[in-house]
Amino acid sequence: MKILERGLVRRRFGGGGFTLTEMLVAMACLGLVLAGLTGLFASGHQSFLIGANQVEAQENVRIALSRMADEIRGAGNGPSGAAFAAIAVGQTATSLVLQNDWNGNGIIEPGVTTNVNGALRGEQVTYSFVGTQLLRQESGVDAAAVPLVGGIQNLTFTYFGADGAPTVLSANIRSVTVTVRAGPETRQPSNPCVPYAYAEGNVGVTMIDTARIRNR
Repeated sequence: MKILERGLVRRRFGGGGFTLTEMLVAMACLGLVLAGLTGLFASGHQSFLIGANQVEAQENVRIALSRMADEIRGAGNGPSGAAFAAIAVGQTATSLVLQNDWNGNGIIEPGVTTNVNGALRGEQVTYSFVGTQLLRQESGVDAAAVPLVGGIQNLTFTYFGADGAPTVLSANIRSVTVTVRAGPETRQPSNPCVPYAYAEGNVGVTMIDTARIRNR
């Protein structure tokens, strides 16, 4: 009886464990499952990042184009009817100065402000692309250039005359084409001037708009 009991005990304990081979197979299966879940998570995260950055980039471009195009179209306003350039001399591919004779004296006066529809307006508005920002400064109103939007990767002004041909003469400018490429404004936390290190974060959206100066 004692010999039989020992045999039963040995069989009972020996049959209830796992062999090394079984453990290795189980671990391999678990590793495959975890690898699949990790890949799925990474793919979902990348898709979300691309979508979010795409929306942010589009919004940045839309804001930049909308504000500039409206003010370019309205430039050259002068109640007196005096002739003056809607865009000041010295325009470049990345900056321009819009002019309006708000007080109607026939002279552009950068230091003068006029109440226009309940708001103080200066007679010159400067748009410039610096670093990754679109800046706007209104003479007599803004003490310094004010950032309108960040995340700008490239911005170009192209000037055209009444015949549709490119021109460099300020007095001949009748329309301006603005080309803007922007990405997400949020960059690397350690250095906002540096793009994301991974491709999914470097989404860029390009839009082009042509604004015709109505007062010329």
